[in-house]
Amino acid sequence: MTIDTSWTVKIGGVASPTDFSSRVMGMQIDQNVDVNVIGRGRCVITLLNRDGALTPGGGGTYGTTDWFALGVFVSTTITSTSTVTKQVFHGVITDFDLQDDGVFSTVTITALDGYTVGGRSVPPTVPAFPATDYQTAVNVAFDASTYSTLFYPRLGKTGTLSGLTSYAVANPDVISDTASLTYSSFADLWQTSVIPSANTVLWATTIVESGTSVQYNGRYLPSTNTFDTAYRHDYEFDPPGSLSGSKLPFENDTFRQEFNNDTLITQVQIRGNYTGASTNTTNSGSQATYGSRTAAYTNTFIRNATDVQTMATRLTNRYGTSRFTPVEISTSATLVKRLAASAAHSKWASLLSIEEGLWQRVKITWTGSGASSQTAYCVIKGRRISVTPADTVVTLSLGNWADNHAFILDTDQLNVDRLG
Repeated sequence: MTIDTSWTVKIGGVASPTDFSSRVMGMQIDQNVDVNVIGRGRCVITLLNRDGALTPGGGGTYGTTDWFALGVFVSTTITSTSTVTKQVFHGVITDFDLQDDGVFSTVTITALDGYTVGGRSVPPTVPAFPATDYQTAVNVAFDASTYSTLFYPRLGKTGTLSGLTSYAVANPDVISDTASLTYSSFADLWQTSVIPSANTVLWATTIVESGTSVQYNGRYLPSTNTFDTAYRHDYEFDPPGSLSGSKLPFENDTFRQEFNNDTLITQVQIRGNYTGASTNTTNSGSQATYGSRTAAYTNTFIRNATDVQTMATRLTNRYGTSRFTPVEISTSATLVKRLAASAAHSKWASLLSIEEGLWQRVKITWTGSGASSQTAYCVIKGRRISVTPADTVVTLSLGNWADNHAFILDTDQLNVDRLG
């Protein structure tokens, strides 16, 4: 059987958003994650407005709608030997652009993920706090019930919650003995102190109902940046002639490689808000080869000298080698439908999922001009999903797999992949 891809776009309150799928003329979703950088998600949707129903004050069905109090909920349904539906983007409307020449009209809506919107809130001064585990600290930092100045849009409910979940085993302690710390926004707090305290990868996922509240969910991977076994989704891309099983095809002319010099780190400066939790670590071999490429995290909650040294050493070891590596690969719904086996439908669905399609392993096999066949392992750092009535094109941004995870027993290779 072939693999078919369809899309549903709903806009409204979290309890019962309205289906706008029939109006969608095009849509682009951009989602990006990385170590020590809070993930970002953005969705731009163009809606047909020929009947004027969306025109503010125009007398149509949605003429009095308060668009900026609404959420956007995008899902995909993959149909083959079975039917699978995955959530691809959830966010909050931040822009509304009407184009109307009196004959033809469109509305372009922009939505951002919930943590990006909530992160604009101005936080109170953060007091000193005793040692606690990192998962507790993260949940507190993103929880609107803890901080009265943290505002997530309510989307038709009476309260808001954060539903961050760690999908990695690691859970180090954090602490601060500084009397008070000030930040310009919650995004500043998260990015400056919370995320770098455990080399974390973190991103927003779904927005759901939770009783009388709306819950803003997210995933994060502290320290090792490696998914626990139950949550791993490996993807494999092969040339069309060798596709079988769950392998996915890719567009040869969009496959791109380059050196990873932009992410090289040969020296790290880290300071915690606790006596003794500071270090300045250098990978002397890499620094002698490539010069100084310094990363600095100087306002973290790392607990002690041992933990801060472990974090610094991990960064300089992981990112101290210049590599020529795949950085981008594209596929599409039409390519999957035409070339992939029906057994690939669940992999295609998971690749599109906001919960399952980021920071996962990708295996790519290709043959360059005049070269022998090569295979590389990568991690998905981002994706652009471009949807039109004719096709869905998915472009993945990639990083080197060995540099961005800890050793996985029975999966990784000794003397190739890293233990930490």
